Amino acid sequence: MPTRLHEAFIPFSYDMADQLFASNFLPARYKRKTIIQSGSTELKHSSGVLVPDASISFFNSRKTFLVLEVAYSQKERDAQRKARDYILDTDGKIKFVVLVIVTKQSRKKGADPHQPTIPPSENDSLSRDHDTVHVHVYKSVIRPPNTLTGEHIIDRVKIFPGPAPEDTFPITWADINSGTWSDFCNGAKVPSDTPQPSCDINFSALVSIAHDLAGRVGDSREGTPLYQPEEFAHFQTPLLKDGSFFDSSSPAVHLSSGGTVLSDEGRRLDPDYQPSVGSNDSFSSFSSS
Repeated sequence: MPTRLHEAFIPFSYDMADQLFASNFLPARYKRKTIIQSGSTELKHSSGVLVPDASISFFNSRKTFLVLEVAYSQKERDAQRKARDYILDTDGKIKFVVLVIVTKQSRKKGADPHQPTIPPSENDSLSRDHDTVHVHVYKSVIRPPNTLTGEHIIDRVKIFPGPAPEDTFPITWADINSGTWSDFCNGAKVPSDTPQPSCDINFSALVSIAHDLAGRVGDSREGTPLYQPEEFAHFQTPLLKDGSFFDSSSPAVHLSSGGTVLSDEGRRLDPDYQPSVGSNDSFSSFSSS
């Protein structure tokens, strides 16, 4: 199951989409929502389904061209095989795979060497002394005569600890699965001599995420109102649980043939009506999603 540490790196996909928009990749009249970022999108192919941690597409979510994978609980070599599958199993429709590798080591709970160690899977912070974060980027390429393969364009660049790397990778119009630039210019009424856009993606936001996780110092709540020392936890009175729920104290309501809620006084209410804060109305309703 994904951990909080794993989930913390996924917003980097939003940053990459923001970088594309900020670089004027699209003509000025297009809005940011034209660049679609989605999480856990299913990518169907002839052999099955791939589900990345996040993906980016232009205009249509079915035209994903970049996926983000965060490898925390799996081995780096296995994650690299998965990156290869994204490119080969989709026949090169996935042009980029951004692979974030989080490597954590077990460490002591405190300064006392006799205290038990904390397994990496139980710690949602990063240690500058024990942990590292690296990034790989792969790109699909076709080599003569007609062979699909991948190119390692960012090779295990260190993200944490240390300063932000200067490494970037370019994304051009030809990479985003949206037809040719000339066809787009014709359909969007953009002058035909407009230069084809390109954006160099940097990793500054990824570095910031890692350093924020290191600043949490084990996600400690000590000194806050939510803090409770473990030695006092056994003093809590255990709760007895009853599966029989009480009936609502609100006046009974029923549905008319049209589905509208009727009160005892015969008033017609919207089924999705929710009284505002401070309302004197005694009716309440909820719907399941």
